[in-house]
Amino acid sequence: MESNAGHGFGVPMSMGPYAAVVIGASIGGPPALEQVLSGLPDDLPVPVAICQHMVAGATEAFALRLSQVCQLPVTEAVHGERFLPGHVYLAPGGAHTRITHHGGVSRLMVDADFADSLYVPSVDILFSSAARAYGPHVLAVVMTGMGWDGASGMLAVRESGGCTIAQTPGTSHAPSMPTRAIESGGVGEQVPLDRLASRVQELLMRHREDRS
Repeated sequence: MESNAGHGFGVPMSMGPYAAVVIGASIGGPPALEQVLSGLPDDLPVPVAICQHMVAGATEAFALRLSQVCQLPVTEAVHGERFLPGHVYLAPGGAHTRITHHGGVSRLMVDADFADSLYVPSVDILFSSAARAYGPHVLAVVMTGMGWDGASGMLAVRESGGCTIAQTPGTSHAPSMPTRAIESGGVGEQVPLDRLASRVQELLMRHREDRS
C-alpha cells in the first residue's frame, strides 16, 4: 500500500469514522467488484454506493449477480430510497445517482442525464454528492477503468477531508481511471486489488469502534 496522505492539501485525510463508502469502476470493474465485495462482512456498519459504467438495463442483472457472491444485500438504486447501513446500492445504467443527507436521513436520488454527459452513470457525480452530504466522513475508492471519470470526484472527497483510495494501476485491468485520479492529486492511498477489501474493512472497523 502506497500513501499519498496530505499531499497538496491543508486538510488532513480522515481515518474515520465514516458514514458511507462510494466506489467507482468501468472496464474490468465487474470481476474486480466481485472480488472486493465478496471480501466484506455481512455486518458492514455503513452503506455502500457503487457506480459501474453500464448501459441502461444491464445494472439490474449485475446487482443480482453481486448479491449472489456477496454476504451483503446488493440492489439497484431506486430514486428516493433511504441509503442504509449494511446494504450495497448499484447506480442504474443510463442515469446519474446522487446521495443526499438531510435531517439525519440519507437518500439516493436517481436522475436522468440532461447534460449529454460522456459517462452515465457518472462516478464524479456520485462522489461529489457524497462529499457534499458527509464531508470528511466519506471513504471513496476508484477502481479499474478507462477514461477520467472519478478524478474530479476523488478530488472533491479529498478536499472535504474524506479518505480516498485508488486501486493500484498495476493491478487494474484498465489503469486510466485510477491513474487520472492519482495525477489529479485527489488520491490518499494506492492499494492493490487483492488488498482493497481488507483495507476498506480495516478503516470501517475504526468507525465501529468509535461508535461503540
